[in-house]
Amino acid sequence: METNDDKRHQLLVEMMSSSGPAGAREGNENLLQPWRRLSRHLSPLIGESGFCALYGRASRLVQPEHTWLAAPAASKSIDGLVQALGDTYATVGTATAHAANAALLNTFTQLLSDLIGDALTTRLLHAAAQGDGGQKQSTGATRNDR
Repeated sequence: METNDDKRHQLLVEMMSSSGPAGAREGNENLLQPWRRLSRHLSPLIGESGFCALYGRASRLVQPEHTWLAAPAASKSIDGLVQALGDTYATVGTATAHAANAALLNTFTQLLSDLIGDALTTRLLHAAAQGDGGQKQSTGATRNDR
């Protein structure tokens, strides 16, 4: 039986699948895409300051494991956080940045799940994993594309 943690992890893997090894700049830019997608889906629900606070908490929790990953300054801008994260990733190798990004995303979504519940978190991650082309009103039901 698949647990909500398994579903959440699978959706995070889907979101990061486009962040495979590439040139350092392209690879780091791809690492930021899941953050941009999440912010577009979460901001209407928890606000920009809520997103920034949740990101800050996740960052502080993974910092002992990734000491080079500085805790973000108290930013009220998601764009500022994502830009700072990209700048930080540019200072390390792609594999190191990828590992830290995976830990940061996992921690962020676990905190989100603790706040709003597993089911809603999974639905939000599913919508974010679909990218910009996904329908906002979609609930993950099966498609009738015939």
